[in-house]
This record gives sequence, C-alpha cells and structure tokens, in this order.
Amino acid sequence: MARRVTEEDIVNINEAYLICKNYTKVAESTGWSTSTVKKYIIDGYTSQRKVSIPTIGPLPLEDIVDFLKNHSDLTLLTTDEKAGIEALWIEMIV
Repeated sequence: MARRVTEEDIVNINEAYLICKNYTKVAESTGWSTSTVKKYIIDGYTSQRKVSIPTIGPLPLEDIVDFLKNHSDLTLLTTDEKAGIEALWIEMIV
C-alpha cells in the first residue's frame, strides 16, 4: 500500500524546497517522487522552523581589540581548512 503524505511531510518538503529550490533534489532528500514534491510545494511558503541565535551581549571595543591583538592567529585557516571550504562552496553551487 502506498504511503500517504502527512502534514509533517508537506512541511519537510517545503522546508527543503526553501533551501535548494530544486524539485529533484527535494525528492531525493525526502524520499518522495518529483511529481509528489511539485504537487505539495506551497507558493509563498515561509519557514515554520524558527532558529534563534543566542546573544552574549555587546563587548566593549577595547576588549575586542585586546582579543584580536592576542588571538588573531585563531582566524587564520590551515591549508586543509581552505580546501574544505572550497569543496563546500563547490557543493553548494551545484
């Protein structure tokens, strides 16, 4: 017996479509057919998943400058990290 599309499936389909804007990729990632994905895409859909980024409050400028003077090497990437970022960008472009 064929599986039925639930409300949660519809949300998952639309959330995935918001990210990649590609019916085929959404179908592959959700396990539904491309035609099912197309059928359940909601025009003008906005994400129902809220992400909150915690804040730690503003830091005084002198603290930021002091941190950068003492720890600026933390912002330097290794060769492997640079290659990893380049690979990620290529994946995101595809």
